[in-house]
Amino acid sequence: MSTSGQPQFRYTQTPSKVLHLRNLPWECTEEELVELCKPFGKIVNTKCNVGANRNQAFVEFLGFLNGKRLMFRGSAVTWIRLDLNQAISMVSYYASSSEPAQVRGKTVYIQYSNRHEIVNNKSPGDVPGNVLLVTIEGVEAGDVSIDVIHLVFSAFGFVHKIATFEKAAGFQALIQFTDAETASSARNALDGRSIPGMHSIFCIYCQNMLVHVTCVSHILHTQI
Repeated sequence: MSTSGQPQFRYTQTPSKVLHLRNLPWECTEEELVELCKPFGKIVNTKCNVGANRNQAFVEFLGFLNGKRLMFRGSAVTWIRLDLNQAISMVSYYASSSEPAQVRGKTVYIQYSNRHEIVNNKSPGDVPGNVLLVTIEGVEAGDVSIDVIHLVFSAFGFVHKIATFEKAAGFQALIQFTDAETASSARNALDGRSIPGMHSIFCIYCQNMLVHVTCVSHILHTQI
């Protein structure tokens, strides 16, 4: 058990050369992940800033070792065997250690991943579009008005519509801009920033979705 009372590991999981790391600090870098994991073996791939709050990552250890050289149908081939010892050694070490894995002073929770390898394709949230899905930390419905959200995001261009709702990830808003360029400018400037009254906000693109609410301009007009 970790010092926070949460289990760091799932003992029933099938070992994998890919490890899933949770509770990482914001914008954890590949270099920080490698620094944490390299005492246990060779890192061949990483995937950082995963999840709604971008505080998760995947790390892939070298999982194949050359074995004996064999002759097969007259040709020389090298027998390759799967080796999970590096990933297992890291999980085992922190499972039995009194000192939890940490990055920038934050306890990191480690478990085997269901992935067999890391494929660094762009997720839908990284493909530009004109609608942003915004997660706002530390607030509940009613704490932040549509007027305030509109004020912040309209600084980058015309905002057509806004819809707010609560999900497991927290208080969220869908914000529809005129085009992907405007949405990209807002995301690049605001993603991960702390806004007065909003705490930290996180922005991803939301593909194939239109915001079916009243136009913001109409909402503002009725409140004047």
